[in-house]
Amino acid sequence: MHLNDVHDPIALWQYAERYLGVGTRTYSPYAADLDIAERYHPQRGAATFTLPTFRVPTNLGGHHDTGSPLAAHYRDGDTLLLPVHPNTLDSPGLAARDVLLSLEPGPALTAVPSANARTVFITEAAGRPVEPHFVKLHYPRRLSRFTRRLRRPVIDLQLWVSADLRRAGTPVLPEVFGGWLDAGLGDDAWGFLVRAARPDTPAPRWTVPLFALYGRDLAAPADPPLLQQLVDAFGEPPADFVATRIIAPMVRLWCDTVVATGCPLETHGQNTLFTFDAGTRRTAVVYRDCAVYVDSHLRAAANLPGGLPPANVIPRDVPLAADEVFSLAYDSFMGHHALNYVAALAATVWGVDEATLHAAARAAFTTPQLLPASTYYYDNVLYDNGDWKLVDTGRPPRWR
Repeated sequence: MHLNDVHDPIALWQYAERYLGVGTRTYSPYAADLDIAERYHPQRGAATFTLPTFRVPTNLGGHHDTGSPLAAHYRDGDTLLLPVHPNTLDSPGLAARDVLLSLEPGPALTAVPSANARTVFITEAAGRPVEPHFVKLHYPRRLSRFTRRLRRPVIDLQLWVSADLRRAGTPVLPEVFGGWLDAGLGDDAWGFLVRAARPDTPAPRWTVPLFALYGRDLAAPADPPLLQQLVDAFGEPPADFVATRIIAPMVRLWCDTVVATGCPLETHGQNTLFTFDAGTRRTAVVYRDCAVYVDSHLRAAANLPGGLPPANVIPRDVPLAADEVFSLAYDSFMGHHALNYVAALAATVWGVDEATLHAAARAAFTTPQLLPASTYYYDNVLYDNGDWKLVDTGRPPRWR
């Protein structure tokens, strides 16, 4: 793909999500696993697919509405319009399947899969164009390491984190609506989240997931990577572009956010968005997906407002040392899963010394007291109950 051949920002974003990730899922033995039918697969599936909705009355479900206009697509009066992925409908053991299938169908949505398969772009409702946005869906099948259920406590968590990130001024794609099917399921009630496609603060015109900068094009593997095209378009020294427009902003975003909110962002190549406009010479880093951990001790020490969410709170719900979880987010998700790939491409294309980029990260890193001396990551086990464990890899951190 060549930047000069694309004229629609949403079309570029959708293409980048689906096809510019070749070679980027090698950071773990499970990274490329997608339990999904071919027709819905991000790379091999159709250009769009139909996403059914179901009319959930108030006695069988609920919702949280932040006042976004996007919520109108998921409510009909007091009735919730619940979107359900087709592969969720045929998943073994789907909770309250009989209740779901007894409900009246709602208007169908037109969806385009994103890189992680269960989060989709919505472009039409009932055949009419709508403002492009995302829906994160309940998906009780394994994608990468985990089964991607979306239960009510996590819906509440993500809306809570989104609101707190907005309070702190973090450039995030806000999650603005959540709904669920309850049917007596309690904490196992499951549903969906609506995510805006723009942060509160205006960002440059073009947006791609970070991995699209260093991934190859599935359809045109000989084309130069997007990062190479951007460096050429901006006319800056490659080491300066990578250090000052990617590495340092990502590190500052992580550090500033964890201090302001107690939330260690998971800034890997999929959750980190790179926005740019060569005409105005602007770039920015934006974050998405608020299913993160919350350090209750950090929040209490900083006297932050808003209480705590119902899930993912350290140490209440996550009985691990906070610094180990922070290392997972910073050293492994951002460093190993993303920045290592950026540095490797810069070294291959331009001969940029990785040590130069490590130094740029260290200069931007302001929270050494929050992380351990070593790097932590998941153990190499898939647990049937969705559990996970962290181990000390023994690797020294490279990006701090």
